Amino acid sequence: MTVDEVGCSSLWTREQDKAFENALATYPEDAPDRWEKIAADVPGKTQEEIKLHYELLVEDLNQIEAGCVPLPNYSSSEGSVSHAGDEGTSKKGGHLGHHNSESAHGNKASRSDQERRKGIAWTEDEHR
Repeated sequence: MTVDEVGCSSLWTREQDKAFENALATYPEDAPDRWEKIAADVPGKTQEEIKLHYELLVEDLNQIEAGCVPLPNYSSSEGSVSHAGDEGTSKKGGHLGHHNSESAHGNKASRSDQERRKGIAWTEDEHR
C-alpha cells in the first residue's frame, strides 16, 4: 500500500504516536492479529494507516542505520542530559538552549536554577 492509497494528509498526534509505540512494544512481530490489535490501541487510526506508519518508521530506521541521516552533534553528553532534566522548565517560559549556558557557568548558579530554589517567602521586614 502506498502513501497515495492511504492519503498523505493522515497526520498523527503525539498521543497517537505514543500509543503506536507502546502497542509495538506490547505485540511482538509474531503475535497473531498484531496489526488489528495495534490498530485497536491507537485511537482514530485504521489497520492500513498503522501498517503504513510502521513501514515508514522502518524506512526511516534503515536510512539512519545506513548513515544517510546525519546524527545531531551535541557538544557534550552532559549538556544533553541536563537538557532532558529541564523539560518542565522550558514549558514554564524558560528559554530554549538553557542547557548550553548551564554547562558553561561553572560553580555560579544559573538564573533558572535560582528560580527553582524558591520556597520560603520573605518576611515584610526582609522585603524592605
